[in-house]
Amino acid sequence: MSQVGIGRHTLGRRPKRGVLDPDPRTYVGLLVLFTFSAFMEKSLAVELALVLSIALLQALCGHAKMAAVFLAVYAALLGTLYFAFPHMQMAAATTLLFSFTLNRKIYLSLMVAVLMACECSVHRVAAGLYKMHMPRQIVIPAMVTLRYLPTLAHEVGRIRDAMRLRSIPRAERIEAFTVPLIMSATSTADELSRAATCRGIENPALPTDTERLRMHASDWAILAFGAIALSLVRFWGGSY
Repeated sequence: MSQVGIGRHTLGRRPKRGVLDPDPRTYVGLLVLFTFSAFMEKSLAVELALVLSIALLQALCGHAKMAAVFLAVYAALLGTLYFAFPHMQMAAATTLLFSFTLNRKIYLSLMVAVLMACECSVHRVAAGLYKMHMPRQIVIPAMVTLRYLPTLAHEVGRIRDAMRLRSIPRAERIEAFTVPLIMSATSTADELSRAATCRGIENPALPTDTERLRMHASDWAILAFGAIALSLVRFWGGSY
């Protein structure tokens, strides 16, 4: 194996999948920008342009299938809001309208978050946050949350499988689902805290990092595009 290959393996670098390979700090910046945009008024044309832009970024990062799925879901979401809801009964439309509207507002942030989760490991995200001089009081809870989410999803699947095997009645499913989930969450939180203590989480010194993160021109261009898009949405997003 060549020296370059050994270095890449040692640093945990994955092979480049697409044309772009953004730094974790770029994803964090985009996530913050589009989270702010969720609270701003946007016309349908502006919102559609932003969704297409993020889908293009996903495709350029090597996730064309992800981009196609997000565009299809967005089209279904708009179709439901503009064509299905007007023909529903008032009670059903009122119940579902808030949920669909909320999903539409956070859709841009969701697209960036899923792309970041697929492209960056928890370790790379933590390294990027430390490079941004984020305090440990922010980095550590965020990383614990990211590490816990896959475990939570796994536990939810196991509980659902157990409920199907035991043929639990519908009236008892909420209790049968909630109680084991809370018990599992408590146990997992205790295990995570003990593991963090064993790894020296209370050490005030910064952890040793093997990542070699570097911002390239493409990263600055992506962040500049996000900032310009946010400015346009802020001042003219709802005007046309």
